[in-house]
Amino acid sequence: MAITQAMCTSFKAQLLLGVHDFRPSAQAGADTFKLALYTSSASLDANTTTYSASNEATGVTAGGLALTNTGTGFTDFSDLTFTNVTTTARGALIYNTTPSANDNANAALTNAAVCVLDFGGDKTSTAGDFTIIFPTFDASNAIIRIA
Repeated sequence: MAITQAMCTSFKAQLLLGVHDFRPSAQAGADTFKLALYTSSASLDANTTTYSASNEATGVTAGGLALTNTGTGFTDFSDLTFTNVTTTARGALIYNTTPSANDNANAALTNAAVCVLDFGGDKTSTAGDFTIIFPTFDASNAIIRIA
């Protein structure tokens, strides 16, 4: 199994269909995005289409935590902390729990995958905080950007 950092192919197609609403989280109509942690046994890559609990890291909230979106055009999320957890994670999946539209087959989407994050190795927390620090919010570094 492997985790390969990538923008999910299904997400790219769904952007053109207006499926994901990345308005800042505080605005009405914004979709809800979450980040779930995974062990090194997970298989996540550009072909990932939806959230799955398979090989999700233990000791943290199942399904992950909600992200706070702080921008549009290029997207940044506030850093995210799983508090007081004992876990080991190799990567993460950002996914949309409330897609704004259907896919190109007009089928309802559930927990649509956005991108896979590879931590480059196992990261561990023992009865402490496990924090995801997102990159600088600019056109060259933002976690999601159209360039």
